[in-house]
Amino acid sequence: MRKRRLLFAILFLTSFSAGAQFFYAIGAAVGISYGKEGWSNEQWATQEKYLLGFNGAILAEFFSDPNFQWRSELMYNQLGTGELVAGNSSVNRTNYISFNNYLKINYPLFDFIPYVLIGPRVAYLFSRSASVFPDAIGDMYSFHITGAVGVGAEKICFSRWKPFIELFYNRDIMPSFIGHVASIDPNPPLEGTKLSEVINGHDFELRVGIKYVFDRKPQCPHVDNKAQYINGIQ
Repeated sequence: MRKRRLLFAILFLTSFSAGAQFFYAIGAAVGISYGKEGWSNEQWATQEKYLLGFNGAILAEFFSDPNFQWRSELMYNQLGTGELVAGNSSVNRTNYISFNNYLKINYPLFDFIPYVLIGPRVAYLFSRSASVFPDAIGDMYSFHITGAVGVGAEKICFSRWKPFIELFYNRDIMPSFIGHVASIDPNPPLEGTKLSEVINGHDFELRVGIKYVFDRKPQCPHVDNKAQYINGIQ
């Protein structure tokens, strides 16, 4: 019986240690998004403008390697496009919930860690609203894939809570729409009133966040005061 208990304790501690090394941190981030959707064929007297939105995410990081980690996120992103049609401004909104996965490459320095993030996002079109071109916005795919690359910096030392700041560029890998839309040209071409369109979106994201690290509490670099005494500083 004692041997079984000892074996159980060893297995539990081993699995707990392995889990702690695998599951590194959890956190959250909020920020702003600035993007637009690009059309393959421009509508008559129409220009797409960048539109400001907001974003938020909950995240988890895996592996305690100082240089390489993996991050997964569940993110809400308010995107869309400002449409300038014949001098009149309109807004088309597309709001996404995405599952993001990144390779995170760290470069630890003395009191902060700069890093790079790169990876895919699977985006679900959670809601939409169209002031103009409802046939295109209404027929956008429910799911599509984007690719994102980001840079960030994380504060280190003293606490398991780590504040960070990040800047991302996110672009469609898979178009969000492929199809035909009605032309608004008052003098449509002879081939008809439908335009063949491919819509790809892209945006820039700036966000700040905080994460809780499960790894052991980091130690600040040791300062040897003996050298100061020897040199007569103290």
